[in-house]
Amino acid sequence: MIQEYLIANTTEDALNKKRSNAKSIFYAGGTEINRLHSTVEGQTAISLSKLGLDTITDEGSTIKIGSMVSLQQLIDSPLIPTWLKDAARFCGSFTKRNMATIGGNLAIMSDHSYLAPALIASRARLLTANLTEKGVYSEDNIPIREYHAYHKQFAGTLLLAVSLSKDDRFVGTLRYALSSQNRAAVTVGFSATKDNEQVIDHVRVFVAVHGKGVQRLEKVENAIENGELTSREDVQLAVRHTVEVVDDMTGSSDYKRYIASEGVGQLFSAFLKGGAQ
Repeated sequence: MIQEYLIANTTEDALNKKRSNAKSIFYAGGTEINRLHSTVEGQTAISLSKLGLDTITDEGSTIKIGSMVSLQQLIDSPLIPTWLKDAARFCGSFTKRNMATIGGNLAIMSDHSYLAPALIASRARLLTANLTEKGVYSEDNIPIREYHAYHKQFAGTLLLAVSLSKDDRFVGTLRYALSSQNRAAVTVGFSATKDNEQVIDHVRVFVAVHGKGVQRLEKVENAIENGELTSREDVQLAVRHTVEVVDDMTGSSDYKRYIASEGVGQLFSAFLKGGAQ
């Protein structure tokens, strides 16, 4: 339960406040911190509202999205690609979309994340800030897959921005839930590229399964790139045998395995047909 609310004046100030209090948490939109039965726990909230991290800018070959940009800002911005707008719209509440942030959605990396499967699949990069063991402030630019793979090790790291490349990569995402207000049973993200000779490369498949977290299906990625999976049906079968699932309130294991395979298969088929990103 939050008992103290602090406002950081700089990114370094935010990190120092976090380091000095083991029971503190960064406060972005607050939608998860204030949610009933939330897994996010802390006694001190460190607000990031004064750090100027709420802008979207065209950087030439990339689009830079500040970590405090809300889901509604993503939807409203002409700079944001369709696939990321689609992911932001998975949040059915207009009020929540105006509060929830891209950085908060990634930092929690939950199994019901609206954005994580698509963002990680897109091969985005993250600008992060941290303090060394001696307390020296430093910033880094890392692949988002690294942030996902070693998420626990980034617990004290502050996300500053997400960087999207303006390449011709196909990215798609789908969400499966009883309604836009319910927790998703499965959310999938798929991306890939094709060269001039139609060779498929840089495949990324990520699936967020309620109860089992955000998963990278590397075996499926490699099999597609190696030409072992060439049809929608091939991909669906491979996903069924690879994805980790569990029975819970959002659906049975069989249901989750089925919709995960259907979702990835549908996006793969759209990619082969040159569907819109």
